[in-house]
Amino acid sequence: MKTSLARTNAILPFEAAADLTGQVGRFVVLTAGTVALVSSTAHKPFGVLLTDGKAGEPVTVAVGAGGLAGVIRVKLAASVGWPGTDLQLTSDGRVQTDVGSGARIVVAQALETGAIDELIEAVLIAPQSLT
Repeated sequence: MKTSLARTNAILPFEAAADLTGQVGRFVVLTAGTVALVSSTAHKPFGVLLTDGKAGEPVTVAVGAGGLAGVIRVKLAASVGWPGTDLQLTSDGRVQTDVGSGARIVVAQALETGAIDELIEAVLIAPQSLT
């Protein structure tokens, strides 16, 4: 008998708590069943916004809390120079190269290079608080 390990993206629908138009690729938090952009690097994100919408409209989120969302496109706050770079969360829900020191939350690993405000492919990991 053959066996295999199956893995699928954890993508779920939620209601937007605020206007998320044009915010695809940014990390979000989940509060009382609605999602909003990350607004502080002190809060671990729930996942990445895959489809946008206005307040009260349905949006989809790739859940990153368990590190099971697979390859997702994330929005850059600063350029990333090489694949394999760990990415840390910024206060507006974007990511940048992990600086390697200080309090921060690492949320993904880049699979490609990119410039500020570009969407790049990355592998989501369970958010890790580092110091």
